[in-house]
Amino acid sequence: MSREYMVQLPPWLHWGIYVFALLPTVLVFGWLMTRRVQRSGTTWGELGRGLTEAFQRNPKTVTRRVVGDVFGQVTVRRDRLGALLHLLIFGSFGLLVVGTALVAVEQDFTRLVFGWRFLTGGLYAVFEAVLDTATLTLIAGVLVGMWRRYRLRPAHLGGRTSVHVVYGALGWLALSGLLLEAGRLLAVPVEHGGWSYAGNGLAALLDPVVGDHAVGFYQVFWAAHAISAFVFLALIPLLMLDHIVVLPLTLAIQADREPGRLTTPFDLPAIVEAEGDLEGISAGVANPVDHPWQRRFMLDACIDCGRCEAVCPAHAAGRPLSPRQVVQALGADLRTSIAAGAPPEADVFARGVVTEDIAWSCLTCGACARECPALVDQPGSLVELRRHLVEGGQVPERQAGVLEAVERNQNPLGLPSYQRTDWMTGLDVPTLAENPQPEYLYWIGCMAAYDQRARSVAQAMVKILKHAGVSFAVLGEEEVCCGEAQRKLGDEAGFQMRAMENIALFAGYEIVKVLTHCPHCLATLTKDYPEFGAKIEVVHHSVLLAELLASGKVPAVGGAGSAAEVGTLTFHDPCNLGRLGGVLDPPRAVCQAAAGPRFVEIGQSKDTSFCCGAGGGNYFYKVPEERSVSSLRLAQASATGADTVAVACPFCLGMLEDAARSASDSPLRIADLAELVASGLPEEKPPEEE
Repeated sequence: MSREYMVQLPPWLHWGIYVFALLPTVLVFGWLMTRRVQRSGTTWGELGRGLTEAFQRNPKTVTRRVVGDVFGQVTVRRDRLGALLHLLIFGSFGLLVVGTALVAVEQDFTRLVFGWRFLTGGLYAVFEAVLDTATLTLIAGVLVGMWRRYRLRPAHLGGRTSVHVVYGALGWLALSGLLLEAGRLLAVPVEHGGWSYAGNGLAALLDPVVGDHAVGFYQVFWAAHAISAFVFLALIPLLMLDHIVVLPLTLAIQADREPGRLTTPFDLPAIVEAEGDLEGISAGVANPVDHPWQRRFMLDACIDCGRCEAVCPAHAAGRPLSPRQVVQALGADLRTSIAAGAPPEADVFARGVVTEDIAWSCLTCGACARECPALVDQPGSLVELRRHLVEGGQVPERQAGVLEAVERNQNPLGLPSYQRTDWMTGLDVPTLAENPQPEYLYWIGCMAAYDQRARSVAQAMVKILKHAGVSFAVLGEEEVCCGEAQRKLGDEAGFQMRAMENIALFAGYEIVKVLTHCPHCLATLTKDYPEFGAKIEVVHHSVLLAELLASGKVPAVGGAGSAAEVGTLTFHDPCNLGRLGGVLDPPRAVCQAAAGPRFVEIGQSKDTSFCCGAGGGNYFYKVPEERSVSSLRLAQASATGADTVAVACPFCLGMLEDAARSASDSPLRIADLAELVASGLPEEKPPEEE
């Protein structure tokens, strides 16, 4: 049992197909792919060095990311219909390519050179059945894709015009392959033809029509199928399928990029130490062509799938931002500049590539970057644009006021610095001067220090820490803003100044372990400060609370914090804690302790959480929008039927409470995890009178 190959075709085709078809295909593909790489101003040499450096830095991460996303389709699987589409097309097309290659190896090498055939007997029978199944699956994938694109028409779905060519070409290759197989079975009938069940069934249907012309029918479709396949493969770099080459490259280069980490355009501490020229430093990028080659290649890797737009909370709220359109616009501008051979004279704002409102609309929540199959860093690109605006003094009044407030009062809320310790009144909170070697430095952050509502979070944590006997201290009046708002708003120099001050302060007190309830501070202290020499361990309060509950140092329920009062509880994952910080389970352990079986999840939770609307400095200024991001998130929480929404971020606390006040019919209670746990502690007894 084996395959009949090249029925009554000229013998010279055994070698001619490689000389006249395969070789030109490889040459054309290589030439077009080189042009595809060069259009972003990148060279194969840079890509080679970038890949080498990536594997040297973290080989396991790079391998896991490339293998997982290319073959496991990890990122693609997050969209169910998209996952089905890719599984059908990618999987079946890959099997057909491998199957065709095996037939060529057997017929043109092992058979002709060694007289040995390996596709025989039972193996050949299974081989034929698998390839027929793959062909039908490919047709099904094309139909699903066309139904999705032309019938469902998701609003976020982009895609280059070549997508129509791709669907047509794939459909034709699958159909012509079946017709070729049917012609072969008609020209040379075999007893084992039933294993090729699809081709055999089609042959039975065509037999009355083809009649005595079976050999000619086979030869026509052999030529049509072969020519179509080689032309299609050669032109892949011109089609939207170029991502089968580009995406593995950008995945490898970007694989170890930490979620939410921004670029550091200059090292201010090093410049100051070397007494360098501060006038010459620059942070912002005015045009995509000025980016390093890695970011240029990344921008050009966008496949316009629209997944980023589908999950963007700013876009959902009707803000003038679509991360897909931004990346597409920047990529198109990049290609234009490279083709022109010279950088443009004006910046992207002056040329209308993007608008300033778009740059200020981003929440830097990372939802788009998490969803992107090409690992494009959309938030990072928008922060680069903000940096350029700050450098050029093109900052709106409200954002400029926030930056000025941090410089003047050491906090973005613009309140007097002497009020920073007001939250401590009557709590007997130890400072580092009183407890110089605590287990934890409790970093309060600007929100809990100045915002009346957020103060209760710090006060609750103090009560919990004292009850559990945890050694801690605060900086008190010495604490200043960590600089997160400055960096997210584009004031890189201002941020690095804050970082230098705080790192020196930590080093002076020999601080090793820091506790904070603010995910924004957490992200800054863990992702940004180490670049400038900070050597500290930072723990979010949800992690410590979970540990205290698990050890029994803090009671799970009781008193005013009983499950009856909490009612049905849901949890809103802060972006900087969950998606960007990877802290997912500890907050849920706290919620389980507070509500038990009454804890329910929001539809968009954990690393798919929907932003509260405060990220990227947006808490401090307003952006035109049809509906507030916070109200959208509150509606998602309300849909769970919960009575209480637990949060683990003072910004989320403020945004969701503001949304609840605006929604007159919302009965939801918003509470921080620390407030839930603290309300379950036994009441402190007043001191006995002598």
